[in-house]
Amino acid sequence: MAFLGASWSKVSRARLRTWRDSLKPLTVDIVGDFAGKERFAIHGEALVSHCISAARVDYGHGFQMLHAVHTIESFLKKLRDRGCNFEIVWFDSLKYLCIPYGTPEEHSYKYILTRAVLIQHFARQSPSHLSHRFDAVNCDEFGRYLTHNPLYFFMCSDGRAAHSDAHVTTLAHLSLGYHMSSLGYCVAFIDEISFGSSKVNISVATPTGRLPPIEKDHPLENGDQSTAILEKRSSVQQAICQHPDLTYRDIVTIYALSCVLDSSATDARRKGAMCVLIQLVILRHCNLSQRSFAQSGHGLVGTNHAIFKEFCEAAIEIADTGISEGLAATRWDGFDLVDGRLYLEIYNTASNLKLSGALRAEISELAISLEALTMVKIPDLLPSCLPDATESSPEKLNSRVDSSVLPFSHPVVDQYLQQVQLETQEDPDPPHSQIFQELTHWHNAKKLIDPKHVSRAPGFFARKRNQKFMADTLSYSASLTGASGKKIDPEIIVVRKFGEEKTAKSTDALKDDWRAALKKQASAKNRKKVPKRGVVSGKQKALEEAEATRMAKDEAKSLAAAESWKDRLQEFENERSLIKRFHKAERHLSGLSSAHKSYVNAEISLYICHILVLLRRTGQCPKQNVPDLEAILWSKVLATKSLPLTRDIASPLRLLSDNCGIPLNLGPLSSLPKRELPFTMIESELKSTTYSKPVNFQLDFCGPYMERSFDSTPDGRVPFYPDAWQRKVLDAIDADKSLFVVAPTSAGKTFISFYAMKKVLLANDDDVIVYVAPTKALVNQIAAEVQARFTKSYHGREGRSVWAIHTRDYRVNNPQGCQVLVTVPHVLQIMLLAPSNAKTPNSWSRRVKRIIFDEVHCIGQSEDGVIWEQLLLLAPCPIIALSATVGNPLEFKTWLEGTQRIKGYELDMIIHGSRYSDLRKYIYDAPPPWEFQGLNSVERLPFPGLESDADVSHRFAFVHPIGALVGRNPDTLNDASLEPRDCLSLWKCVKKYENDRRKFNSSLAPEKFLSTPVKKSDVVSWEASLKKELRAWLVDPESPFEAVQQELRGERYRTLSTTKSQQEPSAIAERQDHRKTIFQLAVDLRSCGALPAIFFNYDRVGCEALLKTILETLESAETKHKQNSAKWKGTIAEFERWRRIHSKAQGKAEKLLRGQQGKDDEGMSKADMMREMASQEQSPWASFDPDAPLSQFSFADTTKMTQAELDERLDTLRGHNIKPYLIRALRRGLAVHHAGMNRQYRQVVEMLFRKGYLTVVIATGTLALGINMPCKTVVFSDDSVFLTALNYRQASGRAGRRGFDVLGNVVFHGIPPKRALEIMSARLPDLRGQFPTSVTLVLRLFGLLHGTNNSEYASNAVKSLLTQTRLYLGGPAAQMSIEHHLRFSIDYLRRQQLLSEDGAPLNFSGLIGHLYFTENSVFAFHSLLKEGYFHNLCSTISYASEQPDVILEILLVLSHLFCRIPCYRYQDKSWLENAVHRSPSLVLLPALPQTAARVLKEHNRKTLSIFQNYVSTYASQHLSDKPDIQLPFTNHKIEPREPCNIRCTLSPLGETTVRSPFAALSGFTDEFETIGELCSTARSGVFLEESAIPYIPIAPDETNGVPWNAYLYDFFKHGDMGALVRDNGIKGGDVWFRLKDFSLILATIVTSLENFLDPNTEVDDAAMMDVQDVGDRMDENAGVDADTDGTEVETGQNDIAKGRTNKMAASRNKGKGKRKDVAESWDAESSDAEPDGESDDTENFRANATSPGPNRGRPSRFDDVKSSPNPSVPSWSRGGGESLVNVYRAFATLRDQFDEKFLKVWA
Repeated sequence: MAFLGASWSKVSRARLRTWRDSLKPLTVDIVGDFAGKERFAIHGEALVSHCISAARVDYGHGFQMLHAVHTIESFLKKLRDRGCNFEIVWFDSLKYLCIPYGTPEEHSYKYILTRAVLIQHFARQSPSHLSHRFDAVNCDEFGRYLTHNPLYFFMCSDGRAAHSDAHVTTLAHLSLGYHMSSLGYCVAFIDEISFGSSKVNISVATPTGRLPPIEKDHPLENGDQSTAILEKRSSVQQAICQHPDLTYRDIVTIYALSCVLDSSATDARRKGAMCVLIQLVILRHCNLSQRSFAQSGHGLVGTNHAIFKEFCEAAIEIADTGISEGLAATRWDGFDLVDGRLYLEIYNTASNLKLSGALRAEISELAISLEALTMVKIPDLLPSCLPDATESSPEKLNSRVDSSVLPFSHPVVDQYLQQVQLETQEDPDPPHSQIFQELTHWHNAKKLIDPKHVSRAPGFFARKRNQKFMADTLSYSASLTGASGKKIDPEIIVVRKFGEEKTAKSTDALKDDWRAALKKQASAKNRKKVPKRGVVSGKQKALEEAEATRMAKDEAKSLAAAESWKDRLQEFENERSLIKRFHKAERHLSGLSSAHKSYVNAEISLYICHILVLLRRTGQCPKQNVPDLEAILWSKVLATKSLPLTRDIASPLRLLSDNCGIPLNLGPLSSLPKRELPFTMIESELKSTTYSKPVNFQLDFCGPYMERSFDSTPDGRVPFYPDAWQRKVLDAIDADKSLFVVAPTSAGKTFISFYAMKKVLLANDDDVIVYVAPTKALVNQIAAEVQARFTKSYHGREGRSVWAIHTRDYRVNNPQGCQVLVTVPHVLQIMLLAPSNAKTPNSWSRRVKRIIFDEVHCIGQSEDGVIWEQLLLLAPCPIIALSATVGNPLEFKTWLEGTQRIKGYELDMIIHGSRYSDLRKYIYDAPPPWEFQGLNSVERLPFPGLESDADVSHRFAFVHPIGALVGRNPDTLNDASLEPRDCLSLWKCVKKYENDRRKFNSSLAPEKFLSTPVKKSDVVSWEASLKKELRAWLVDPESPFEAVQQELRGERYRTLSTTKSQQEPSAIAERQDHRKTIFQLAVDLRSCGALPAIFFNYDRVGCEALLKTILETLESAETKHKQNSAKWKGTIAEFERWRRIHSKAQGKAEKLLRGQQGKDDEGMSKADMMREMASQEQSPWASFDPDAPLSQFSFADTTKMTQAELDERLDTLRGHNIKPYLIRALRRGLAVHHAGMNRQYRQVVEMLFRKGYLTVVIATGTLALGINMPCKTVVFSDDSVFLTALNYRQASGRAGRRGFDVLGNVVFHGIPPKRALEIMSARLPDLRGQFPTSVTLVLRLFGLLHGTNNSEYASNAVKSLLTQTRLYLGGPAAQMSIEHHLRFSIDYLRRQQLLSEDGAPLNFSGLIGHLYFTENSVFAFHSLLKEGYFHNLCSTISYASEQPDVILEILLVLSHLFCRIPCYRYQDKSWLENAVHRSPSLVLLPALPQTAARVLKEHNRKTLSIFQNYVSTYASQHLSDKPDIQLPFTNHKIEPREPCNIRCTLSPLGETTVRSPFAALSGFTDEFETIGELCSTARSGVFLEESAIPYIPIAPDETNGVPWNAYLYDFFKHGDMGALVRDNGIKGGDVWFRLKDFSLILATIVTSLENFLDPNTEVDDAAMMDVQDVGDRMDENAGVDADTDGTEVETGQNDIAKGRTNKMAASRNKGKGKRKDVAESWDAESSDAEPDGESDDTENFRANATSPGPNRGRPSRFDDVKSSPNPSVPSWSRGGGESLVNVYRAFATLRDQFDEKFLKVWA
């Protein structure tokens, strides 16, 4: 393809390759994690090339255009079904990119014709804007398209199939991605796309900034159009008029043939033309299912078929010229223009071909029409006439698939399988596999019991660790509640007695009720005994005296408060700076006790107003800030107005109110004692300014201070005045309804969870409420809040507590003995499915009364979303689902409502759309580099926003929410949130640009619509009305909306965007510049009073790099300052002098004290000596630390914590291996927060930030998931594919601390302005679930049924999952597919010997259930275990010389099964040469051992047979009358006019049952090579989700040759972390997590095998909740005591430094496995206990066999079994029973070695 690359210069080639190498694309789900509902574009040529190649459409031997169109439409339908919003763009200059690499030149025309047809095909669709065609990428028309059609990203190819980055095809593909990236668009590579459930995973690269130019592509020169084509135009139009019944295919066929035939045509050319006409007629009348032909001959090559190629090339010209436009009115069937295999079949049988008379007549008519155009006669070549005969019936392919299933019956499940009619076969004889017989002998249908265990006392270090944890949790609780120190004051919960009122009330309300009852009782008695007139009773006199005493006390308190306030006032008056005076008065007011506040609150508030008036009069406030100052004054007057007022306060307040435009309607004045104001407010100071339009002033400047309630009224159930929507929440909880609440962050959702918890705690001591959080960090926070809020006595019941934490890595308190369990989704699923938790009516699962799902939008996550969906379906009780970010709340509510209705619960949805504090957005324009010499002191009023500081405000470009809209989608307008001043500026702007065509409703003028004082609720109504009017402008292309938007964006934004776009950067340099300017941004935010701030960066390594940048800047500047500052040197000299004097004085004092001790009768102890020395006067130098950060080189707010408090917090990090620079950063007010950081460190960061000491935290998005770390400003630093609409909403919601900040700031830093607008205006993604009924879940459900004897709880769980509608599937229409899928999943489990005929779990079913999180890899692992591969491999594990090879082979096999990462660049020769072959590391994973590969392929073959049977059965039973004849995306049907059976004429293959007839066009039958092929080509109407089938593709045969990344294998061999990043391409921040994931898999396998070998263990899901990966154990054991060096000596813990296989025997003898150091199950106290012993000799065999080495020199208890004639005993066990134990030993050894390497690297 020389035309693609002949013009590439060396410079351009180098730039393209450099750009490609610089990309670090990340694989994301573009539906839930990236684009959501935002529009993106697909490169049409890349789409054609990718789809045709991936589907193996026959474009070599034949030309199966319809199959190609169907494949492309299937691809597009998958995108549409998942909610994607896309358009297709075509470029004529790049049209040859639709030809896949390696296609022979003689076949290229097929792809070009397909492209031309597809452009016409999609252009006829509705909506018509689906497809767009352009001359070139750089043409003006495409530029206009991008301007008017905002794109979120661009999907194209990176050309990697060309085997080299230097190939011209690669360069051409890369040039398109390069161009789009340079324009600021994210680029996604279609080559790596994959579909899973409701997800679309693809590699996405963020734009790298302005790129240097390369040669621009130029529009192809069309040249003079074919003369023959031009001459035919009038003939075409005439033919359309004469033959209106002709279709597009008919006309194109005739006129394309007329272009290639002339009077000199040879017989061969005439024959070819006749075959094309015959093909045309047969396509008219042939059923799609009869058009599959076998491959024969050489295909469409050679001179014999030159006429066919010329015909197709003429058709290309017709499709690409104006002639096709004239065919627009004809019936469209161009998608089925040609059928190459049909044509070949006709050509090869032409001499013997016989057709019916009707067909011959049609062909003859077409031949005459062709003759009229070409003067070429071909009727003489007509086939002979077919004699009258009975037509043959359609032939079905003989599928070799056995359609029968193994028998199965279960009393609970059978009802869901009634409509699945299948033949059953007899259960085959037990397999001859010794391994399987052995397992059956031991665990066949073993009941899952819940024995009573004797708890052990925790060891010394465990107790110490628990004590430290609880102490830290106490401090953490105090930081959440704002308590000082560690003092918390939780509410005491007392269970209500029977018959009490059910409605929960707050403590204050209960007290009030008690007092009211006493008063009522006293009043009744008084009425009974009324004293005589004029006579005062003794009781009445006592009451009067008591009232007098109370009043006297109040007066005394009032005087005390007044005196205290007077003293402080004098102190304030001595402060010359009015700004400092203002802040001191504010702090004093906020720090007053509630007793004093009621007496002087109004007076102090008035004094603050007085200070503001003085500031305005004296001119200490800059002129540009006067309106902001007056806004603060307005807010203070408004707040003072609502307080109890005396006459002395009311009088000056009235003047202030009039001045501020606030009506002051005074009610009864306060009864407080009359007292003159201790300060004087001069009337002249109050009347300096008046406002002509108070409404406009309030909107422009007072928005952050407006009253924010929404119909608030008192409610005794909560200690605050709830809004109307909050009262609805309370009512729903009291009515035991389920709830779905959508409200933004800071709107007031927090109380919901705690009110529900309190309701459960008040009910009794047994009920349980579960709080499900998406992250462990949020789990810790919620548990700490529960501890701070509630306390309760359980009257000595052991193991009981209010709350407990249960995650995989640790537990706090007893999860089964608490009433409030805080956990993560995976653990809750395990607990709900564990039979031991559901056996009796008093079991844990049956005591759960409500489940709270916080951040429920996590159901849309690609990783754990399916677990959330399963939990929502499984929940056995009412639920509360909370979220701030749901894109489709109504749809989600409908689904959730249906799931709850089936269980008998009502669901209420409550939506509240207003934040408590508004957000103001900015784009930061960094200044030029400067030399930092220290932070200046900041003295300013708390003005909201970032515009008040004249020196730095110009660096923050404000973004108006309407100006931020990208495109004209009305939905984005609904999502835009406007603060009051935004509404005012919008109103002014639309009035400025309105015209006769578009006018705004004058009744919306603010002075008409709003009243004063303006409230936030009024502005919300006004905003909605403005948006309603603006929507009409938005959708009208002729409206002045664009002018309005440009003005709202402002000149500052336009200048900034222009400057950014004109920079000539390199991507790496640009990113480094952003990191350098991060420090300047932090300084500017400090100057604006906008700290504390959270800087979000979605790369863990990037977060730490930013922190280092700020820290190093501070430290280097401080070092330089200390070296050059004479003042500092003098200070140090003074300190050293004091230290020498102090040291001498201290020595003398000690001698003197010792002398006194000798003279006294009683000696002075060491403590006495210390007290004596401490009583001496302390010098200020005693607290001086020369190494402490200087205040001008620190962002820490040292006023919020003492040094002692800080040191106490930092001491908790000892022993946790925290990097020293992180500790140094904490001391300077800086921190980093991401999931890879140590848990203790993260908690310290959260506490210090909440205290206010830390002011700059750099974090990833995990912090945004509910963590209580509100701040004043949120910064998004550097772009990322993870900076999506969802993450933006979550993270920006942290800004604006309720109770602290009246406004939140959002700043974009290091992100192109265009991209920033896209992020701000992007819509939230819809929540789309996944297929939840996985095979592992089916197996675990049977375990639950079997373990609870088919209890009602288990039956309801099955019903919940099998009868409720799925969010993914969408409703009952898919119910039949679900039932069939379930039945064949059962058949798979039966054939894998995991399930018995009556539904009892068998053999390794426990291991499958425990490794559910690795589905479907666990089934491949099980097949190797079941077939004996690991047993044979591990037979020599005891030999030291062979052990390393055995371990390495196990790891190689596991690397092929788990945690796999594909290497798509394997075909890139330059990459292989430069990166792979030269690297000392292994990059590409070596091939599987042959034996393992053979076992896995056989497993996949059997699985394929089972699910092929599923499709065949379902199709025959339910789809026999629904033929698959419709294109999936456009819905065009392929229906014959008058069907005829062509089997009388031609010899097609038999009709397919399983495979789609569209795919059969390329010769495919119902024989499949892989499961992937089955899923991608199965006929329509059958649900077949590849991710739900228990198999994994085996490389390279089933992965299209793509190998796996060898990162696990390489790490185990070399332990080099750097190589994993450098050579294996693992992202630096992901290495820890990927290795942790694999460590967890190893730990789970080992523990599952250990449980299997131990008959005393509890073999159900509950047994696996304690399994930890090495990283979790590091966290758990860290920080116990620095002196222990992290060594854990407690028994029963995982100690990877010792051989655990040696300890297993001792553990067995004790009858105990690994257990956590917490109280045992409370439920177990009442359950029936199994006998402590077990008579089965296999227990003793297992204990002995576990010891290393065969028999260990003592007789085995299994010798008795050895001589047993029982044929079921396997032969391997008679030799000592070592086989499975050897497997356990090998995996335990691998785990220990892997974890040891992990610890060594991360120590």
